[in-house]
Amino acid sequence: MDDRSRNNRNVPKGTGTFKLNIDENKLATGPVPVPERKREASASYAEPPMNKKIYYTEKERRAEEKAHKKRNKLKARKNRRVFSLVWLAMVLLVSFTLASYLIGGSNDFFAVGRNQGKAEVVIPANVTAEQLADILYQKGVISKKEFFTIYCKVTADMQYFQPGPYELATNLDYEDIINKLQGGNESRETVTVTFPEGYTVLQVAQLLEENEVCSAQEFLDILNSGDFSGYPMVAQMGDASGKYYKLEGYLFPDTYDFYKGEELADVVGKLLTNFEKRLTDDLQTKIANSGMSLDQVVTLASIIQAEAANTNDMYNVSAVLHNRLSFGVDYGVPMLQCDSTMFYPYKTRADIPEQGALPHGNYDTYEITGLPAGAICNPGLDAIKAALQPNTDGDAAEYLYFCHSADGTAYYATNEEDHLANLVEAGLTD
Repeated sequence: MDDRSRNNRNVPKGTGTFKLNIDENKLATGPVPVPERKREASASYAEPPMNKKIYYTEKERRAEEKAHKKRNKLKARKNRRVFSLVWLAMVLLVSFTLASYLIGGSNDFFAVGRNQGKAEVVIPANVTAEQLADILYQKGVISKKEFFTIYCKVTADMQYFQPGPYELATNLDYEDIINKLQGGNESRETVTVTFPEGYTVLQVAQLLEENEVCSAQEFLDILNSGDFSGYPMVAQMGDASGKYYKLEGYLFPDTYDFYKGEELADVVGKLLTNFEKRLTDDLQTKIANSGMSLDQVVTLASIIQAEAANTNDMYNVSAVLHNRLSFGVDYGVPMLQCDSTMFYPYKTRADIPEQGALPHGNYDTYEITGLPAGAICNPGLDAIKAALQPNTDGDAAEYLYFCHSADGTAYYATNEEDHLANLVEAGLTD
């Protein structure tokens, strides 16, 4: 055995020339730095940074594009729906506003809804349409100054308005106001005329002539020859060829202020405007639901006005007339047989003049079946209401006859025998 072998046997196990190299940093305490690549690798599991470009596969890209288009489509559909609703609301708002403006302006043009009274106004020199409208509005002569301004600019020459103080009625239509102000502040004499309920056009014409408003004959002529179709109630009348006076029944009984020598069309216009004003929306609805036309209601109301002793009596007289029209033929009374219709256009035989009498009789309900061709007088509001609401309580639902004593006491009957007894009791027969 040589020295090398002997030396090898004497070296302990686990020793030799092997050397363990340990970095001093690994022996130090504290956080261990992470290699850059590992941080990047672990970061791939976190939310990608906003500035980091994301790569999709082709399939993912197509799916994302499809989802994006669907979102845009839903959003566009929702936007169109919202836009349509907003547009519809705007159209309706504009329509309602315009309609309200035109209706209000039209009513003010014809002086509908204005209170009757007097107003003192002072018109300055070189007045403009806007200034004039404001002055009249402040004094209550008009209620729609914008509408009056437009009317002045379209129809009136402002240089003809005369400066100075004026006294104006607050129920004048636009044309009357302009004529008054352009005629200068010379005083035109006015008269107040009252037409009682039940007056015929002959009586109305005579009263107008007596108060120097207009000629009676010219007034009667214009009732048939004048064009008043611009008034909605008159326009509903339809064919009036069978009527004696076309506007009988539509000249509302009331108190009016007129100028002496006033234009005929203006005189008639005031009466017609008041008639339309008194027929409220509620009354017009009842007329529409009555099964009768407006003209039939007015005609029936005129007979009620002429026959009834008082307002309460009107509803019973209305019951008799309605019942005769509905089922009178079944009981041997197919005609209305009202004395008030016998001498129209006169009220009674005594009213017929000895000379120059107008022909009469074609309205006579003793000779014709049903209602006459038109009204026999101008009824008031109570008679119109009674024509629409006949009494239906108790025996009134079967009334077919009525009569009145000299003092106005009313008697009603459901059959002829009782009616004959009522005539005796009323002192009308022996």
